[in-house]
Amino acid sequence: MFWNRVLLALVVGVAAYALALVLAGRFVGDQLFDRLGFGPSDGEIDNGRPYEYVRLLYGVLGAVIVGWMITVGAIVIGPLRKGEPWAWWAIAGALIVWFGLDTSLSLVLGFTGHAAFNLVFAIGLAIPMAVIRLQLRGRPVG
Repeated sequence: MFWNRVLLALVVGVAAYALALVLAGRFVGDQLFDRLGFGPSDGEIDNGRPYEYVRLLYGVLGAVIVGWMITVGAIVIGPLRKGEPWAWWAIAGALIVWFGLDTSLSLVLGFTGHAAFNLVFAIGLAIPMAVIRLQLRGRPVG
């Protein structure tokens, strides 16, 4: 039970840090992420290597998405397949938070193309989620 609490505390801490990156990205990124990840850089966020820095950001984002999808996949093939309602809510909650934060930030920063991509992707995910929800409620699905 102790280690379960430790793990949960770490998960909450990482989620809070990630949310701070979304909501106050420049401050949190400059003051914490960049300094911890790259060390002092005389005010240059990319250490004079903008191409490599962008590649790093894509790589970090890709790694996070892979980790997230492994977790979602494990829930899909385990508890969701067994019909456990909490599993649907866990996936739906993660998707709603992702869509809300990512799309809102994209719109605030003026990246409407990315917001549109999110919408198409979210619709694609919403269709099987809606069908599975109906199945969990015991309604016949065609």
